[in-house]
Amino acid sequence: MKQWAKRVVLFGVDGAGTFFEQTPTPNIDRIFRNGAVCRRALTELPSISAECWGSILHGVDCRRHGLTNWATGKRTFPTDSPYPSVFRVIRENRPDAEMASFCEWGNVNYGIIENNLGVYEVNAEGDELIQAAVDYINGHDFTLIYFHFDIPDGAGHAHGYGSPEHLASITLADSWIGRVTEAIEKRGWLEDTLLLVEPDHGGTPPDEHGRGSHGGDSDAEKYVCFFAAGGGAQHTELHDMLTRDTAPAILHALGLPIPDTWNSRVPGGLFADVPENLPRPEGLPVQVEELKLKKEYGRFEEELAGLKPALHLPFSTPDALPEGTERMGKLYLVDGLREKAMRFDDGALRIPCPLEGGSVSFTAWLRLDAVENRMPVLSVRCAEDGSSWICIAATGEDHLVLSVKLRGVNKPRHMEVALPAKRTGTWIFAAGSFDAEAGTAGFSINFEPVMHQLLPGREIMGEGEKAQLLLGIDDLSTDEQRFPGELEDVCVYNKALTDEDIAKLKAYYLG
Repeated sequence: MKQWAKRVVLFGVDGAGTFFEQTPTPNIDRIFRNGAVCRRALTELPSISAECWGSILHGVDCRRHGLTNWATGKRTFPTDSPYPSVFRVIRENRPDAEMASFCEWGNVNYGIIENNLGVYEVNAEGDELIQAAVDYINGHDFTLIYFHFDIPDGAGHAHGYGSPEHLASITLADSWIGRVTEAIEKRGWLEDTLLLVEPDHGGTPPDEHGRGSHGGDSDAEKYVCFFAAGGGAQHTELHDMLTRDTAPAILHALGLPIPDTWNSRVPGGLFADVPENLPRPEGLPVQVEELKLKKEYGRFEEELAGLKPALHLPFSTPDALPEGTERMGKLYLVDGLREKAMRFDDGALRIPCPLEGGSVSFTAWLRLDAVENRMPVLSVRCAEDGSSWICIAATGEDHLVLSVKLRGVNKPRHMEVALPAKRTGTWIFAAGSFDAEAGTAGFSINFEPVMHQLLPGREIMGEGEKAQLLLGIDDLSTDEQRFPGELEDVCVYNKALTDEDIAKLKAYYLG
């Protein structure tokens, strides 16, 4: 296999999307004038940093690598995964290769790149990060360097993507690219080094609060630019590129084999020996069991009028939340099981819930990332002081627990169940209920009753109390415990759901 480059440098510009053309980037313009460019490379969905950088570095879609912002800060990526990063592939083929990663966002070095590979890692910001990289280049003949510049994404969140502040941060990142490239040029390595610039995602323009977001599938969020120069890169316009195609491009440039578990390909025309329109391999598929939903639905409230939810959250648009909703942290509207879902990671919602006392139930579709400790999912707080509630939480990688705390009872009751096999990372239907008349709690998973329990009381909500629906947090959680996953079609009912009601819901969703 021909080796086109001795070295590769990937400049990751977080949140820059396709905004390079709207702001001065003199270094990128100069360096990549005779290189390859793709002006509309498609990123991963949801268009969130860990999902996107994970695909760029591991060569597979985000469903396969399973990385999320929450997970990458909590655990390391397994070194025996069938979806290795480019760093691991290089290490396994060239044991003595020198590699480095310079990141403003530490999650990349901790949770996206495998640990114990001998990669030189620096977590710093701005000039400190760039100076560390220049010093490294001056002292090491490397094979691969990865950069993560976080400042454009921070500016996009704070001021909106495409705002003057956001565009200025891209120009600043361009100056850093110029400084690093100058150091490489001084070593005489520019011609045989493949230089790449690529964002992970874009973002939305300023909203009514002057802020931007990402995670969705709008053009501004899902398309990014890709630049390549040196190291065999052709002078061409690239088309039909996915951002995960970057990983095989790096290995091809270095003359290394591409894992057959990846579902990515070298962009057609990037190198002289890569033809256009190569088929993208299927790779190693994800082995999961999914519920099969029917294709067409009527309106929830019309088809299931007998259930009469007091609150229904379909998450159809970013603003489709009841008046008085309190938003906390970062929240993402992403493609869901049916339509749209809300992804939480480090975010949460506190929503007024129009309950009138008596019995309480909830239903929700949820998709869990693998979790290590107790992580709250959903809680109906039935007392303003948090003294009574019904909630659901994830415990470990494969368990859900329903907890009920009644008025006048000191301790909550917990009902823990194991998820069906191979459910982590897939959509699950959960229903929890408190029957005030019978004094019982019930728990259903995927439309099947799994547990009923007699409780030491029959009152969960006092007269005049105002209920709240908490998503991503609950009264048992701390600031460090947030729900790492997605919710869709959340409903709260002022009644106890019966087995007959659950059967109606099953017919509505599954047919």
